[in-house]
Amino acid sequence: MNIKKFLKNMTVEDKARLLCGTSDFTIGGFQSAAGFVPELSMQDGGTGINHQHFFQRLFREPPKDVDPNEGMHVFFNFYEPEKLTKKEKAIRENIYSTMTEYKGGIDAAPGCYPPGILLASTWDPKTVYDTGKALGMEAAVYHVGVLLGTPNCNILREPVNGRFFEGYSEDPFLAKKLAPEICKGVESQGIASNVKHFACNNLEINRTNIDELVSMRALREIYLPAFEACCKVATTLMTSYPKVNGTHCHENSWLLKDVLRNEWGYKGVTMTDWGSCKERAGDAEAAGQDLFMPGPFDHSDIVKAVKDGRLKIKDLDNAALRLLELIDRFGDVKAPDGLTAGKYKKAGDKVAYKAACEGIVMLKNNGNLPLKKTSKVVFFGPDHFQDSGWGSAEVKTDRTTFMSKELADILGEKNVLKDDIDTFRKGATAIVIETLNSGESSDRPDLKMNRKTVSLIKKLAKNKGKGKICLILNVPGPAELEGLENSIDSIFAVFYPGMMGSKAMADILAGTVNPSGALPCTFPVRYEDTPAYLCYPDNLTCNYGEGIYVGYRGYLKRGIKPLYPFGYGLSYSKFNAGTISGKRKGSKFSVALTVSNSSKVDGKAVVQLYVSKTKPRTARAPLELIGFAKPLIKAGSDAEVTISFDKNDLAYFDEELNKFLVEGGNYDLFVSLKGCEDLIPAGSIYIADCSEELKCGPLWKLNQIMQHKELTDAIAKDCEALGFPYMGFAGMAKWYPHQTFAETVKTPEMYKEFLKAAAEFREE
Repeated sequence: MNIKKFLKNMTVEDKARLLCGTSDFTIGGFQSAAGFVPELSMQDGGTGINHQHFFQRLFREPPKDVDPNEGMHVFFNFYEPEKLTKKEKAIRENIYSTMTEYKGGIDAAPGCYPPGILLASTWDPKTVYDTGKALGMEAAVYHVGVLLGTPNCNILREPVNGRFFEGYSEDPFLAKKLAPEICKGVESQGIASNVKHFACNNLEINRTNIDELVSMRALREIYLPAFEACCKVATTLMTSYPKVNGTHCHENSWLLKDVLRNEWGYKGVTMTDWGSCKERAGDAEAAGQDLFMPGPFDHSDIVKAVKDGRLKIKDLDNAALRLLELIDRFGDVKAPDGLTAGKYKKAGDKVAYKAACEGIVMLKNNGNLPLKKTSKVVFFGPDHFQDSGWGSAEVKTDRTTFMSKELADILGEKNVLKDDIDTFRKGATAIVIETLNSGESSDRPDLKMNRKTVSLIKKLAKNKGKGKICLILNVPGPAELEGLENSIDSIFAVFYPGMMGSKAMADILAGTVNPSGALPCTFPVRYEDTPAYLCYPDNLTCNYGEGIYVGYRGYLKRGIKPLYPFGYGLSYSKFNAGTISGKRKGSKFSVALTVSNSSKVDGKAVVQLYVSKTKPRTARAPLELIGFAKPLIKAGSDAEVTISFDKNDLAYFDEELNKFLVEGGNYDLFVSLKGCEDLIPAGSIYIADCSEELKCGPLWKLNQIMQHKELTDAIAKDCEALGFPYMGFAGMAKWYPHQTFAETVKTPEMYKEFLKAAAEFREE
């Protein structure tokens, strides 16, 4: 298609219609004055193909010969046909046949992959990339040109957020290093990735009309970096439901034009979240929004906006051009040549298994694990996981297993029991799976575990004998353990582990796989300890009052000890940090260290590098992640690990000057093998070449100058030489401390002693 020529022949009405979707999950597919606009399909798929959305796409009108109640029963139990009646099974067979034909004969259910929180727990970009590749392959099989939610990179700010599990981290550095890998993986398969929700979709309460009040510094330092990194790769971006500082994101020209287009240089398509635009579409289009979903969205106001001058024809053309380019590239996706159902399943299972193995976090182990080949285990309660959260990220599939079966394959069926208290007391390991539901459209009420689980653990602790208790947290995010951790021998966080979670967890328990995940978020002792606790909204305004002190930054700033800190995760190996050295070349820094594995088990260590500004002039977090690595270290061996960073990684955002600045002076470095609460000093660096705006001199504020005797002594000499009373200057500093030296003295060039002292000044 000659896109520019095609666009030229389209009417304003055609262009407006193009920007307003065709059905719930399609765009295009209509006749225009320029010719037929091909159709492009999109749907949710950040953890696999969303069952409901695929049905909506495949059957745009409900089958007329199917009773709605029976149809719904078939839908919800599609991969559990044993729950269906004879008639419902026949309905399912017809639907299944249509689905298989649509997928080119690939007779297999979709895969269910781990969400962002578990992928981030891997601390491994390649695992995240490979997951993106598998998702892209699956999208091609389902003829999905745009795979929505790949990724959701909203910061994990508030742990009761219903969609907490979809995000990558509470830390912007970890999020911006990992989330783009999903985009790269998806796009490598010829599928358009989709980063969402831009920006600050950190709660589900009143999500369509809540106003998120966020400081500019917090936006820039915490909430936007992962989006900027993803936008260098992603072809599409979805705006979020909430308002940010008073304006809905889909009509926020500062976000969509000033930042996204002009500053970051984003060339891709922007789309609304489904049903988010309830105002005038023409105004949103003028603000920088491209596509309105779901379709068919009323496009009349876009046409009207062009006529009355609210929307420039150039802006309309640019948006339509981006949509035509998107359709041209991704409107006719097909499964890779030679892909069979067997290859499809094998490839997906392998990736899902690897992700779960890399991401499952061991939080406690009293030495009872790994299990021996002769060990007995007793399941108290469920023996399977909830693989995904509900809502957009929900996946229905039959490609999942039970932990009891997986462990029986390893230990033998006779050693895997159910509800056998006597066997437990004699020395078996009790496995307790705590599942907490979470998903789109509502937040969790708290971080409490189920009362049934709490009662069970207390009961087992009282009747323990020689038994061991293993708690597996199948949760969307942090959970309070209510002091029970002292009664439990081993604890794991599997979050929502995807379809291969049971196999991965069984292999970890048995020692076939050495756990290597580390927490991408902090587990508090109690919800009240979380940085955003007092800021949870009770109506339509949410004040992000914790500012930049999100996650571990907030715990460290307030001196509150968490239950399990950010970056924490145990291994069956024993790692130790050895010799540490540093190097600088221009604006690049590197820290090299030796990590030894003194155990008899090969393992992967999550090596983390943190930085802390010494005596910051602007308030800073006590500690910030600035680099990481995850090397495999053979038993009894050492590995040399080098982590690099750039001087600009030390920058903070200055709201007054509206830009990132690097402060001069000393920065202390720390490495860690167990998270942000267990630090090993790694030396310090000195920044002499700070940002021009921060260099000591006339632009310094009086309160800064008065802290340094060499500067005030120099000013006193200048005042004496010029015949001005120094006390007058000191008085100005007292009453106008935030005024700059230049503003105060008017002619700073006359203060030669001060300028000389400023040039020689060395920050601590």
